[in-house]
Amino acid sequence: MEQMVVIYSIVVALLAALIIFIVLVNKNVIMKYSNNVIKRVLTKPLVIYSLRRIASAVISFALAIVVTFCLLRIQDKNLLCTKETGWKKFSAEIREMLCERKLDSLGLNDPLIVQILNYFYQIIPFPKKVCIAHTTTSTFEYICSNSQMMIVNFGRTTELGKNESIAAIFNRTMPVSMKIGLGGLAIEMIIGYPMGVFMAKYKNKWFDKLGNAYIILVGSIPSLVYFYLLQAILVKGFNLPLRWTSSNPISGLAPMITLGIGGIAGIALWVRRYMVDEFGSDYVKFARAKGVPENTILFKHVLRNAVVPLVRSIPSGIIYCLLGSYFVEKIYGVEGFGQLLISGINAKDYNVVQAVVVVSAIISIFANLLGDITTAIADPRVSFSSND
Repeated sequence: MEQMVVIYSIVVALLAALIIFIVLVNKNVIMKYSNNVIKRVLTKPLVIYSLRRIASAVISFALAIVVTFCLLRIQDKNLLCTKETGWKKFSAEIREMLCERKLDSLGLNDPLIVQILNYFYQIIPFPKKVCIAHTTTSTFEYICSNSQMMIVNFGRTTELGKNESIAAIFNRTMPVSMKIGLGGLAIEMIIGYPMGVFMAKYKNKWFDKLGNAYIILVGSIPSLVYFYLLQAILVKGFNLPLRWTSSNPISGLAPMITLGIGGIAGIALWVRRYMVDEFGSDYVKFARAKGVPENTILFKHVLRNAVVPLVRSIPSGIIYCLLGSYFVEKIYGVEGFGQLLISGINAKDYNVVQAVVVVSAIISIFANLLGDITTAIADPRVSFSSND
């Protein structure tokens, strides 16, 4: 307990120091007492912008965990004891005693603030003891190692599986989701990006009207219905496997295609909007007045600037790779990250659901952070003002 208090004190001090540093930089206080090298670094708008975004990402990450943690604890904790079928042979008093012992071992009888702080302590890679739950029909206790290791400890399953390490489950499920997600992202970008470009080039012509009709159609159909329709077409029309299996690489094609086609409309719409704005800009009008051919304007000038929507799609692409396949994994039976979340919710396994939320929050927040910073670098028109 004393070690946890010391570690939390260090973390809080570091976060406070970071916030104070950012405030002092914004107020130009540090500039007055800094040498020339530090001044040159801190006067760059991109550095200040990046520091603000990093601080915002850390705060968002902490809030996401706290809110999810509290929501999961709304449910009656005694429900965890109702699934212990081996306790039915004992009297009510013994069952109650065993339930209290189990809840104590899981830390669910502690005040909520203590549970939250302990969870942060476990998922932050500081030195800690590793504990493994040992359960029988009459006992439930944690056996902790004497040595300390620098690890991120998501805990172990309580209801899903047989006391398995959640980190080991992640090592098994995340690569599957990444493979399907990356395949879907490749399909989405290869088809969606050129589609948006040519929709803008042939604005209000048949290709643009056909593309807009497709975008409206996809947007008007619920995602789950859309995925089931694609599944029927791919399985019945193209004879692809209905269920995913790790031993058959072909079985991953249908989930990839379903995931990829589902994201084409969003990419095409984004690129079209940006390209239409570029075609109406002054430099394009000037080039046309000089008699520059349309294809030269498109491929030499406009397309070069159209890299911005591609950069802006980085965060959504990363998130889509891992987190956007929940429904797809469900309908194809893929044993991935999304299926793990659904199984954890159905089994009411607090540890699994919380761990998936933590990883999802990390990916989402820092993918958006990466997208913001790369967009600011790629597009000089982006303002670094704190008022934007």
